[in-house]
Amino acid sequence: MTTASTPATSPAQPGTLPQRDTIRLLLERSSRPNRTVPIRREFLQKGPKGTPTPGQLCELVRKSQPRALDLYLLVSAVTSGGDFDVTEWATTWARSVGNYDETAGPTTVSRAWKALLNLKLIERKRGEKGKATIIKLREDGSDTPYTPPSSSGGDPYFQLPYEYWDHSLNESLSLPGKAMLLITLSQRKERFTLPQDRMPSWYGISADTAGRGLTELQDKGVLAHVEDEPFDTLKTRTGLASRPVYSLLAPFTPRGLGYATPRSGSTADGHSNVQSKAS
Repeated sequence: MTTASTPATSPAQPGTLPQRDTIRLLLERSSRPNRTVPIRREFLQKGPKGTPTPGQLCELVRKSQPRALDLYLLVSAVTSGGDFDVTEWATTWARSVGNYDETAGPTTVSRAWKALLNLKLIERKRGEKGKATIIKLREDGSDTPYTPPSSSGGDPYFQLPYEYWDHSLNESLSLPGKAMLLITLSQRKERFTLPQDRMPSWYGISADTAGRGLTELQDKGVLAHVEDEPFDTLKTRTGLASRPVYSLLAPFTPRGLGYATPRSGSTADGHSNVQSKAS
């Protein structure tokens, strides 16, 4: 069943490459040996760790642009192997988001590119044989050329596994689910907390939207609520409250952390030490 955040895809036409095969061929062009997409955390959240501000992702969520996010993530994957631009037909990109109509498909893609252009996440130029060249810019919307992120240089980033497409989460997740998947991947810890009341200030996403996305990820077997963490607070009569602790499940466990286990581990309140209110 589709939601308002996830437009229905049209059936593949005879003699037309299906959506999943189109994506497979695009991903093969990246030649990424670890099959992950590096994405700077500033796409989700800017500013210093203690006082973060929302990144460009919140605008795609706020303006309900699921196809723009789909194309941005796919372009990020295709261009992450060394070249930071890609030249393709609009119909190819349209198939990648499940639209096989030769008129409506390119129109959908054009609107998505416009949304990304307005956020200064890409540049678009005329390519050969009626194709368009999409040039990836830095994830913070600063309209500066893209360079590969480097954590050693104080440039925090996370990895989106290709299993996102292999498991068809690009098709089955709603926009809130996709947004929260990126946010959970950015935690870079085996266990973490994500207080929903802090989502608006941290990521520009409403608590309700974050809650729907987290629930959807659990329903899809991507995320697990492993325990509840107690904390002290003056926002309850007793001075005590608890918040859920989450863990991503394989194959979405952040690279280098191994598999999620039921053992007690470290947690993170997003990127701030502010405590959440009791739910």
